[in-house]
Amino acid sequence: MSTVDTPVARRIQQDLDAGMTQGERVRLGLRIGTALAAGVLLAAAATVDSLFTVEQRPVAECLKAVAAILVLLPILREALQGLLTGSSNAYSAQLVAIASLAALSVGDFVTAALIPIILSVAFFLEERSVLGAQAAIEGLKSLQSRTARRLDDRGIEHEVDTNDLLHGDLVVVRPGETIPADGEVTEGHSAVDQSTITGESTPQDVGPGTQLFAGTINHNGLLRVRVTSAGNTSTLGKILDLLHEAEQSKTEVLRLIESYAKYFVLGVLLVAGISLFLSRDLSRAIAVLVVGCPGPFILAGPAAMVAALAAATRKGILIKNAKFLEALTEVDSVIFDKTGTVTLGKLQVLSLAAHEVSESELLAAAARCASASQHPVSRAITAYAVKEQLPETHETFGAQELPGRGVVVDTEQGQILLGRRAWLAESGFDLPAAPEHAGPIVWVASRDQSQQRCLGAVLLADYAREDARQVVDDLRQLGVLRTTLLTGDRQEVAGKIADDVGLDNVVSEVLPGHKREVVRAERQAGYRVMVVGDGVNDAPALASSDIGVAMGAAGAEIALHSADVVLMTERLDRLPYAIGLARRTRKTIHRNVIVGVGLTVFMMGLASAGAISPIAGAVVQNVGELFVIVNSAALLRDPARAPDSPMRQTD
Repeated sequence: MSTVDTPVARRIQQDLDAGMTQGERVRLGLRIGTALAAGVLLAAAATVDSLFTVEQRPVAECLKAVAAILVLLPILREALQGLLTGSSNAYSAQLVAIASLAALSVGDFVTAALIPIILSVAFFLEERSVLGAQAAIEGLKSLQSRTARRLDDRGIEHEVDTNDLLHGDLVVVRPGETIPADGEVTEGHSAVDQSTITGESTPQDVGPGTQLFAGTINHNGLLRVRVTSAGNTSTLGKILDLLHEAEQSKTEVLRLIESYAKYFVLGVLLVAGISLFLSRDLSRAIAVLVVGCPGPFILAGPAAMVAALAAATRKGILIKNAKFLEALTEVDSVIFDKTGTVTLGKLQVLSLAAHEVSESELLAAAARCASASQHPVSRAITAYAVKEQLPETHETFGAQELPGRGVVVDTEQGQILLGRRAWLAESGFDLPAAPEHAGPIVWVASRDQSQQRCLGAVLLADYAREDARQVVDDLRQLGVLRTTLLTGDRQEVAGKIADDVGLDNVVSEVLPGHKREVVRAERQAGYRVMVVGDGVNDAPALASSDIGVAMGAAGAEIALHSADVVLMTERLDRLPYAIGLARRTRKTIHRNVIVGVGLTVFMMGLASAGAISPIAGAVVQNVGELFVIVNSAALLRDPARAPDSPMRQTD
């Protein structure tokens, strides 16, 4: 048998495959398949009724009965399974099953068949609408390249499955192709669209040494890339795993809605029973059961949550659990790390303050320490040494990085230390007066068996992000009461940055371990605290906050695990967007419940009064669900300064 293979059919199938499990696809297929078959049988029965004699009418009734039973079977199966498992997703099926069985019991086969047919079609449209939001998340999977061009030892290309790529493999990526794995460019220059990972719409210029992510698009240059991770271990693979977990998670609001759904169903049954008792009209009771299906009640939360997760993902905001989306609505205190968060984190060496040695000797010693560290200070010193064309440093025999203090390297002459003034003073070094400088200062010292001495200081500068002040203002508009700068840097440096940005408080000269105590104190004061950091050095503070946000953390393993929310791009404006989105989501859920359930209750009143027939009820019952879906889908839009989301239009 041939299959339909059109772009539209393929697109629908891709959406279904992306957003549904195998069991869900089977369930939807049964509902739609039996509904179509029952529709054909009802059409055949109508033909028999109109074209054949009265004696042959029993054939038509038999066709109607078969149609009713056929379309009812999968609904009965779903209702019974839900009864055994207590699943709230089966409440609608249970009410439809009761209504159809009641119609069957009095020989109204048309009503018994049409009610499930109409609601099965509505069920399909409902699933497709929810999948439209899910596809915005799950569609990331379709961006994963299926094959890659791997180079062998002779430089010959071989097309292989991306899951077969290993760390260290060399792959070729041509213009227009998808980057098959995380890796580092070894040859070539191009522009790469990284919007799938970071949410940034502007392609990034890349060249040798640039880190790339699986699922991003190479625009206009031939690249050779050394693989660092592929498949499920790539950044995109980890994001997909976390998004799956987020979709399955539930907030307190969702749990509350589900817990009350069964009482709503009992109320519908009670109203239907009272209507039957008072009117002695079974069709009224059937109509009450049909319009009382709690679809709007059950969909109110999940539809909004899925849409919100999709909207956040489009902006490069990874929310790891739905409960964190709910917690974002209550944030009233934000604590920022300084370097790389409020500031650009790209330090530059301004000058050298040598002490008893030449500047070249000071720089050489600092560079030897910096080469053993990836700290922003170390990277700045290394870059400055390259710029000054410093001769290649001698080999080091060991290195130790002490977080919040500095770096120690062992050399043939002894040890060289690079780090904070307080640390060197504690280590027994006699330091000269600090130079006048409103920026980071790191000190360099050496020691051997005979002596230890200070070699001088390196003066650096960092600058606040251009949008930092506007973001702080936006946070205040959202009701944030306190903003704090938390840093290990000196008070005069931190104070200047805080003044430039407009932050309320400064806590300076704290070690990473002590940052957690600052966060705990803020929470004990009654605030709902969000901590924003780089996800690496700030892991303890992120973990101890109400909401931990790792910023600019694309590809950082520790950030994906230590933070509750991960910003895959280095843009502070994602913070007010995330809070605004969370509050819009909460309002959307409340509106879904009030309007969706209100419409259902109103239609139940009409059905009890006999103003709606069972078949008409099956049609109008979907009004509430339609409202919930459309209202939730509005979260996918990106408002330009909505009242509860004070953000400028971005991207």
